[in-house]
Amino acid sequence: MTTEVHKLEVLTDRLLVLNNEAFNHFENYAKQKQNADFATYVKPFADDVKEASDQWLPLASVFVIKTKPKYLHDKQIQTAHENLTISSVTCFQADTKKKRFVEMNKSVRYTLELLKEAIEKNQ
Repeated sequence: MTTEVHKLEVLTDRLLVLNNEAFNHFENYAKQKQNADFATYVKPFADDVKEASDQWLPLASVFVIKTKPKYLHDKQIQTAHENLTISSVTCFQADTKKKRFVEMNKSVRYTLELLKEAIEKNQ
Protein backbone atom coordinates (compact mmCIF):
# COMPACT_ATOMS: atom_id res chain seq x y z
CA MET A 1 0.00 0.00 0.00
CA THR A 2 1.37 3.40 -0.92
CA THR A 3 1.62 6.11 1.69
CA GLU A 4 -1.08 8.13 -0.10
CA VAL A 5 -3.54 5.23 -0.03
CA HIS A 6 -2.73 4.64 3.64
CA LYS A 7 -3.31 8.35 4.35
CA LEU A 8 -6.60 8.14 2.42
CA GLU A 9 -7.68 5.15 4.51
CA VAL A 10 -6.84 6.97 7.77
CA LEU A 11 -8.66 10.12 6.66
CA THR A 12 -11.70 8.11 5.52
CA ASP A 13 -11.89 6.46 8.96
CA ARG A 14 -11.51 9.89 10.60
CA LEU A 15 -14.33 11.34 8.48
CA LEU A 16 -16.60 8.39 9.36
CA VAL A 17 -16.03 9.21 13.05
CA LEU A 18 -16.64 12.94 12.49
CA ASN A 19 -19.78 12.20 10.46
CA ASN A 20 -21.06 10.07 13.34
CA GLU A 21 -20.21 12.84 15.81
CA ALA A 22 -22.14 15.33 13.65
CA PHE A 23 -25.18 13.04 13.83
CA ASN A 24 -24.85 12.84 17.62
CA HIS A 25 -24.55 16.65 17.88
CA PHE A 26 -27.63 17.01 15.68
CA GLU A 27 -29.65 14.67 17.88
CA ASN A 28 -28.59 16.50 21.05
CA TYR A 29 -29.28 20.03 19.80
CA ALA A 30 -32.50 19.08 18.00
CA LYS A 31 -33.88 17.58 21.22
CA GLN A 32 -32.84 20.60 23.30
CA LYS A 33 -34.08 23.00 20.59
CA GLN A 34 -31.07 25.21 21.31
CA ASN A 35 -28.22 26.43 19.16
CA ALA A 36 -24.69 25.66 20.31
CA ASP A 37 -22.23 28.40 21.20
CA PHE A 38 -20.36 29.21 17.99
CA ALA A 39 -16.87 29.83 19.41
CA THR A 40 -16.98 26.99 21.94
CA TYR A 41 -18.52 24.16 19.91
CA VAL A 42 -19.35 24.98 16.28
CA LYS A 43 -16.10 26.52 15.03
CA PRO A 44 -13.70 23.94 16.53
CA PHE A 45 -15.78 21.04 15.17
CA ALA A 46 -16.30 22.65 11.75
CA ASP A 47 -12.55 23.43 11.54
CA ASP A 48 -11.69 19.78 12.33
CA VAL A 49 -14.08 18.53 9.65
CA LYS A 50 -12.87 21.06 7.08
CA GLU A 51 -9.21 20.24 7.68
CA ALA A 52 -9.76 16.47 7.41
CA SER A 53 -12.13 16.68 4.44
CA ASP A 54 -9.88 19.13 2.54
CA GLN A 55 -6.97 16.69 2.91
CA TRP A 56 -9.24 13.74 1.99
CA LEU A 57 -10.82 15.24 -1.17
CA PRO A 58 -7.83 15.24 -3.57
CA LEU A 59 -6.65 11.81 -2.38
CA ALA A 60 -10.13 10.31 -2.73
CA SER A 61 -10.69 11.87 -6.17
CA VAL A 62 -7.40 10.56 -7.53
CA PHE A 63 -8.05 7.10 -6.04
CA VAL A 64 -11.56 6.88 -7.57
CA ILE A 65 -10.41 8.14 -10.98
CA LYS A 66 -7.44 5.71 -11.08
CA THR A 67 -9.07 2.56 -9.66
CA LYS A 68 -12.66 3.08 -10.93
CA PRO A 69 -14.43 1.16 -8.14
CA LYS A 70 -17.94 -0.14 -8.83
CA TYR A 71 -20.78 2.19 -7.84
CA LEU A 72 -18.44 5.02 -6.79
CA HIS A 73 -17.68 8.07 -8.91
CA ASP A 74 -15.76 11.32 -8.50
CA LYS A 75 -19.01 13.32 -8.35
CA GLN A 76 -20.02 11.39 -5.22
CA ILE A 77 -16.66 12.26 -3.64
CA GLN A 78 -17.19 15.95 -4.42
CA THR A 79 -20.74 15.84 -3.03
CA ALA A 80 -19.66 14.01 0.13
CA HIS A 81 -17.00 16.69 0.75
CA GLU A 82 -19.55 19.47 0.33
CA ASN A 83 -22.14 17.72 2.54
CA LEU A 84 -19.56 17.06 5.27
CA THR A 85 -18.68 20.74 5.52
CA ILE A 86 -22.36 21.77 5.52
CA SER A 87 -23.41 19.22 8.14
CA SER A 88 -20.47 20.15 10.42
CA VAL A 89 -22.20 23.50 10.99
CA THR A 90 -25.90 22.65 10.64
CA CYS A 91 -25.63 19.80 13.20
CA PHE A 92 -25.48 22.47 15.94
CA GLN A 93 -28.54 24.45 14.81
CA ALA A 94 -31.89 23.78 16.41
CA ASP A 95 -33.83 24.73 13.27
CA THR A 96 -32.09 22.20 10.99
CA LYS A 97 -34.63 20.06 9.15
CA LYS A 98 -34.40 16.51 10.47
CA LYS A 99 -35.16 14.64 7.23
CA ARG A 100 -32.68 16.69 5.18
CA PHE A 101 -29.92 16.33 7.77
CA VAL A 102 -30.45 12.59 8.27
CA GLU A 103 -30.45 11.93 4.51
CA MET A 104 -27.30 14.03 4.04
CA ASN A 105 -25.59 12.18 6.90
CA LYS A 106 -26.57 8.77 5.45
CA SER A 107 -25.34 9.80 2.00
CA VAL A 108 -21.94 10.84 3.37
CA ARG A 109 -21.63 7.63 5.41
CA TYR A 110 -22.57 5.51 2.35
CA THR A 111 -19.93 7.19 0.17
CA LEU A 112 -17.24 6.91 2.87
CA GLU A 113 -18.04 3.22 3.47
CA LEU A 114 -17.97 2.47 -0.29
CA LEU A 115 -14.60 4.17 -0.54
CA LYS A 116 -13.29 2.25 2.47
CA GLU A 117 -14.37 -1.05 0.86
CA ALA A 118 -12.71 -0.04 -2.41
CA ILE A 119 -9.47 0.76 -0.59
CA GLU A 120 -9.53 -2.61 1.19
CA LYS A 121 -10.20 -4.48 -2.07
CA ASN A 122 -7.39 -2.61 -3.79
CA GLN A 123 -4.74 -3.68 -1.25
